[in-house]
Amino acid sequence: MQDRFSTPRPIHILCFGDSLTAGYSMYGMKFTPYSAIMKKTLEGTIGGKGELHFHVDTNGVSGQLVTNGFRERIANLYTATQARECPYDWVVFLGGTNDLAYSISPTKIYQEIKAITDIPLATGARVLLLTVPECETKNEKLDRARGDLNGLLKSDARDGVFSLDLYAKIPYHDMPEEEREKIWDDGLHFTPEGYERVGSLVAQQLAEILNDDVGSGIKQDPSVGSAKAENP
Repeated sequence: MQDRFSTPRPIHILCFGDSLTAGYSMYGMKFTPYSAIMKKTLEGTIGGKGELHFHVDTNGVSGQLVTNGFRERIANLYTATQARECPYDWVVFLGGTNDLAYSISPTKIYQEIKAITDIPLATGARVLLLTVPECETKNEKLDRARGDLNGLLKSDARDGVFSLDLYAKIPYHDMPEEEREKIWDDGLHFTPEGYERVGSLVAQQLAEILNDDVGSGIKQDPSVGSAKAENP
């Protein structure tokens, strides 16, 4: 059985989601996927030790709903030759903003997220779920629904699933105005600097998990299940 840490095969990461994964800003005139700084940060920290290498794919579709399009899209990825020959080791998932805007229930969104991420989990990949970030709009119903969905994401107890509370890490309303102008673009999407912050946070979370794997001697092979780590 291959040992990921003794072979040159890179860790294959898929960043999957909607416009926030695509890096949408400036009304669609500029795209800055967080995956770019995520990869750079991973390579400059844990990858700099010469133990790990990374290959990253970005698949974000602006405006798409988790409940209408995501599952078909990831299923198509997993039937493609590339995914079969070089399966993903990690899927970083961010979605639900658009569904909440259409008043789709948090339970329905979460059940669909589970069905979507069950596809990579079935191949031995691990999944990092990002919570749905805040937005400029203040609405009691929307805020409650987002909170309920994020609670479900953070409490996901499936083996191989981890979470990062993006909502808490990059607030909108509690962020100082000067900082908000640098990080938030239009009250819903991030600026390029904001996406870089997202990428740094994701890289930090992945690096912590991967460092724990190295320290505990866990072999990162797609055919081997992984223990559930405590989410921060």
